[in-house]
Amino acid sequence: MRGVDISLAGGWIEVACIVHPPGEVVISMRPVSVFAKGPAGEIEKLEAGLHGRWRQATRAVMVLLSLHGLAPSQIAELLDCHPATVRRWIGRFNDEGMAGLADRARCGRPRLGGRRLAGRIAALLGVAAGQPSDAVPAGPAGGDLAAAQAGRPRRPGP
Repeated sequence: MRGVDISLAGGWIEVACIVHPPGEVVISMRPVSVFAKGPAGEIEKLEAGLHGRWRQATRAVMVLLSLHGLAPSQIAELLDCHPATVRRWIGRFNDEGMAGLADRARCGRPRLGGRRLAGRIAALLGVAAGQPSDAVPAGPAGGDLAAAQAGRPRRPGP
């Protein structure tokens, strides 16, 4: 077989290369197409993971798809990102190799919390995650915060 690296596909290419005489019926137990299915929440978690904790793997997939001849715009459409993002990661891979796909140090203070912390805070406040922030009570028992603090003793000033 020309132009195919058999080591990449193991024995699958050898099976696919077997030529059967015309008229011979070949029975295969493998289904023609298999599609993923699952609850919408699980699919959303999976997509979020591709842009979150598995982002370096997503970058590697961008590079591999590029090596297989897909244009950055096609890769971006498949992975739900901007074509400039795909071009940036392919360029960093070309310049730095696998090390270029890792996150770089960022300036500024690191985040103190994330979605999990925001969810915990919302739960403590008794607010649903999708509820607008103006629905949060203004202070204790939904009253005015200034009125609630009026009875508290104040610290002496400088």
